Amino acid sequence: MEGIFYLAILLLSLAFAIVSVYIAIVLKRLSDTIKSMGNTLGEFEKELQYITPPLKETIRETGATIDDIQEKLNATNNVFDTVDHVGTTVNTTNEFIQSNYTTLSDQEMQEKTKPFQEAIRWSEAALTVFNMFKKTKKSSKKNELMVQNKTQLVPINPSGREER
Repeated sequence: MEGIFYLAILLLSLAFAIVSVYIAIVLKRLSDTIKSMGNTLGEFEKELQYITPPLKETIRETGATIDDIQEKLNATNNVFDTVDHVGTTVNTTNEFIQSNYTTLSDQEMQEKTKPFQEAIRWSEAALTVFNMFKKTKKSSKKNELMVQNKTQLVPINPSGREER
């Protein structure tokens, strides 16, 4: 019986040795994997240090662009409010005309609107005169392509000096 006891201890010792070798192999592989992962993370960290400053600058520029767009959108709010007020005014005027002048004939309506038509005609005439005045004021500026010499015309080059 003593032999079986020694045999069992021998088998247990062999099993323990096999398990110890297996655990050592697994721990060695785990160590190599962690070392490889550490190297990879080190390279990744270097790349992040290279990428991070341009990324921060891009985010800052994006924020500035968004702020600029917001300011421009806020500036257009007044335009849309004005258009809304003009639309409301036109609608109110239309309702007023409809309610007060529905009983008028076409001839009476022409007589009532004649002052407005005249005002529009005079404003168009004033605008035309103003535009003509503006054109003549612009054309009075000397913008010559040639300078006249006593005997001949001399072309001017882009620098403004006479060519000979």
